[in-house]
Amino acid sequence: MSDETKNDSSFCSFVTGFFKHKQPETVRETIEDLIEEADGDQEFSEHEQLLLNNILCLRDKKCGNAMIPRADIIGFPKSGNIGDLAELMVTKGHSRIPIYGESLDDIIGIVHVIDLVKCLLNGQKDVKVADIVTNNVKFVSPSMRVLDLLRQMQLQKVHMAMVVDEYGGIDGLVTIEDLLEEIVGDIEDEYDFDENHVIAVQENGEIVADAKAELDEIKEQTGLDLTAALDEDAKEDIDTLGGLVFRIAQRIPTRGEIIDGAEGLKFRILEVDPRRIKKILIMLPKETTAAVSE
Repeated sequence: MSDETKNDSSFCSFVTGFFKHKQPETVRETIEDLIEEADGDQEFSEHEQLLLNNILCLRDKKCGNAMIPRADIIGFPKSGNIGDLAELMVTKGHSRIPIYGESLDDIIGIVHVIDLVKCLLNGQKDVKVADIVTNNVKFVSPSMRVLDLLRQMQLQKVHMAMVVDEYGGIDGLVTIEDLLEEIVGDIEDEYDFDENHVIAVQENGEIVADAKAELDEIKEQTGLDLTAALDEDAKEDIDTLGGLVFRIAQRIPTRGEIIDGAEGLKFRILEVDPRRIKKILIMLPKETTAAVSE
């Protein structure tokens, strides 16, 4: 057993024993006390404190805040064939793909990569996807608690759920991995592809950018110098947009939160997980917006 495994085991044993005789209503207060006390004597490591904090925040978090938005859903029509679906899975690096009928609002099932492999090994490349799709689709409300959904998915052995709005339309998608990442942060494997750092100027002059986009990249593409208000030490320490916003906020902001920057700049958090900021909308003062748009 590795030292890291032993540490994790000790941490779990400590927490389990600590809460064994406590009433449910006092657990939250107790965790907060533990984290506060740990700052002084390092009873918990930074990683352990992060996990406890994430669990606290997760208690009332809804599926709508953890889902992949509709615009980012990768789906496949039921009329397509196995060969084309296999190519899509390889391109996108997904092991499960939702299958739809007339539109994305008509999700009829899920296809797993294993189902594809079985067909391909039998030379059935031209078989229609509709012939192998499973109708085991779970639909949930965006207001459902993340912890409740995680428990249901574990019990029902479901790995993907579709989030629907009040009219029955598809609002987003959530996987069991997405829910776990709300606690432990990004879970990346060898098939998670790195995407280019998107920096896009909107029609109104606002800028949407990946948090990993370097400040020099943003300046080169938009003319906006986000380092102008930084002191020399900060300029040496901060390279990315996410790093800049984190330094201003002194914490990981929540999705939708607006962080005030220097000289009238504002940063709206578009995507975030428990460990890092992912995508940011840069909102500029009117006079700056006009300059960037030209």
